[in-house]
Amino acid sequence: MKSVADLGVDYKGGHFDCATNKLTSLTGAPSHVGGDFNCTFNRLTSLAGAPSHVGGDFDCTFNRLTSLEGGPSHVGGNFNCTYSKLTSLEGAPSHVGGGFYCSYNQLTSLADAPSHVGGGFYCSHNELTSLKDVHKHITEIKGEFYASDNPIKSHVLGLLLIKGVTEVRLDNRRVTEILNRHLGNGRVGMLMAQEELIEAGLEEFAQL
Repeated sequence: MKSVADLGVDYKGGHFDCATNKLTSLTGAPSHVGGDFNCTFNRLTSLAGAPSHVGGDFDCTFNRLTSLEGGPSHVGGNFNCTYSKLTSLEGAPSHVGGGFYCSYNQLTSLADAPSHVGGGFYCSHNELTSLKDVHKHITEIKGEFYASDNPIKSHVLGLLLIKGVTEVRLDNRRVTEILNRHLGNGRVGMLMAQEELIEAGLEEFAQL
């Protein structure tokens, strides 16, 4: 087992970089990092020991994560956990100031996703089959929502009830066109999209 403590780094503020060190643990990392925190290309299976608050970006890509438990609760910049082995977003921060990136995992649900995302939300290349209740998990996304390369077959209307979404990208082209046409119109737009989806024979998608 190799931890951050073994690196003997004396953190004095700013960014903290412990990438590419064959780490299996973040024990010994600073509790708060004002800048970016980079622990990419290690052998981490969890984020236990990570800072609770990161002022800049938090990047834990290319690890072996099966859980986000122990990770920061608030991230001022982007949060990136792509290219790992996550099956859920349990332990994800509640607020992310920038974009949230969780593509290239094994996610089957977006439950426990951040409630507020200050940038785009990217969850492509996962195993999502439905976006049921997505609006109950995510309140605001100030940017695009990309979920291409997922076998989504139903329940997409909740995307229209998430505040701030500027564009939706799904594999089904017709569904994507209908959703994007009604973005920003709240429940009225959702009802109009629902009617269009049903008329197009896409009843399964026309659910919350």
